[in-house]
Amino acid sequence: MSRKMRKNSFVEGTLVAYVSIVITKLLGALYSIPLYNIIGEQGGVIYSCAYNIYALFLDVSTAGIPIAVSIIVSEYNALEQYKSKEKAYSVALRAVLILSLTSFALLQLFAWPIGRFFLDDMDKGVKPEAIAAAVRVVSFCLLVAPLLSIKRGYLQGHKFIAISSTSQVIEQIVRIAVVLTGVYVTIVLMRMSDTVGVCVALSGAAIGALAALIYLQVKSRGVRETADPALAKEERPAETSEILRKVLSYCTTIVIMSVSLSIYSLVDMKMLLTGLHHLRFPDRDTQVIASVASTWAPKIGMIITALAMGLVNSIAPHMAESRTVGDHGGINFKLNQALGIIVLFAVPMGIGMMLFAEPIYRVFYGTSAYGYQILRAYLVVTIIGGMVTVTNMSMQSIGRGRTVCIVTVIGIVVNASLDLPMIYLFARIGIPPFLGAIAASVIGQITALTLLLGSLKRVYYFKYFPVLKVFLKELPALAVMAAVELALIRLWPVTPTRGLFLVLQLGIFALCGAAVYFVIAYLTGAVNDVIGRESIARVLGKIKRS
Repeated sequence: MSRKMRKNSFVEGTLVAYVSIVITKLLGALYSIPLYNIIGEQGGVIYSCAYNIYALFLDVSTAGIPIAVSIIVSEYNALEQYKSKEKAYSVALRAVLILSLTSFALLQLFAWPIGRFFLDDMDKGVKPEAIAAAVRVVSFCLLVAPLLSIKRGYLQGHKFIAISSTSQVIEQIVRIAVVLTGVYVTIVLMRMSDTVGVCVALSGAAIGALAALIYLQVKSRGVRETADPALAKEERPAETSEILRKVLSYCTTIVIMSVSLSIYSLVDMKMLLTGLHHLRFPDRDTQVIASVASTWAPKIGMIITALAMGLVNSIAPHMAESRTVGDHGGINFKLNQALGIIVLFAVPMGIGMMLFAEPIYRVFYGTSAYGYQILRAYLVVTIIGGMVTVTNMSMQSIGRGRTVCIVTVIGIVVNASLDLPMIYLFARIGIPPFLGAIAASVIGQITALTLLLGSLKRVYYFKYFPVLKVFLKELPALAVMAAVELALIRLWPVTPTRGLFLVLQLGIFALCGAAVYFVIAYLTGAVNDVIGRESIARVLGKIKRS
């Protein structure tokens, strides 16, 4: 085996994976600033439509299979059934190849109808042919990304977590470099159309995935472990049907969830386009609002999403371990602690971003009549969604995957069924109608979270008083933080310009708010309840010694 590769312990692997997620999420949020400013609002519409379709077909091609490969490879390795392990990888690879080639062909064939699906009978703004061109370009990524996912699953099964996580960072960096260089050259230097620029940007997904795949191929030389030659001759590889059955059993839940969420995102975007069009919003404004709500505001929300994703990676194995030994109290404690972390960190972060939604949106994408309103409302979805994500993964880790699937579908149905009614209701009562779709998302997320927590309480007798206790202790800190931020705005009004000074000003506001919040949260005991007195004492001790 290559000397450069080293298997990672659980703690080390979790830390590396968490850092990689934070880096990739933050890069994904920050690079959208120059991208959106170059491609503009109309380019943003094209990018949003094409990328949402790509995400759906990528889920169809790969959802759950990499995780299944990781588990199966790990199982066969533990049993020293190396031929079965390699056969499992080969079978999964062939399955993914068939799915990815089929998805690629479908996107190439139906690119034009997809463009019509989004824009329907809109005469102004982006044309269907622009979306069709973008869809055809981004479909090429389906020839690479699924192979990359399978390779990552294979390496994770061998516990090479650091290599797999590093490849995610490489993929994101290469993708961003290609995207920004490509759009700058085509649109700024060569004066080509927004459609060409967006197509070049979307090609960055394929190039980034290819770079990461090459990195993994180089770093994973010699990974294939072999048993004693005498044992290897006697080993009979598992039957293909058995391997496929294992893959399906491990990935079915994730496939249903991922595909359902991707379909919902498309339906939600379509409902917003349809509702605003029927309310006679200008076509250009309708398209921009839908793209901001489905793509560009969520990119800013990634700053908060990274926290939830890191928790998901950390909590799952601990929950599974507690379930194995029958420690229901440990499961309850760990879930309460994870939800408490979101309450302690994500809630104040979200509230602070809501207070400064307009300048934050301006930093990212420039002045917009709708953008900051969408961002402010979407941050509520992000916070609740983080709690849903952590609870989902916790339930899957303790064998409640079927419940997660049912609840996910219920939440999606509630959300989708309320989209148009809420849009029309908000228009009737004088609230910007596009906020109705986000309100429907909030209701759908709350419905899902309530059902998930109710199921855990009913089956495992969970008690959620610790989270409620943290929230109640946190309220004074939130109130003082908001008061301090509002006072700062009055004393030092936010600059109306856009640039480095605005970034510096927002940074100062954020530091002041965070300092006030955590001091009061510490005094009320909220920080101790979530992090623990011993952990805080260790951190404070290190600070004093340094």
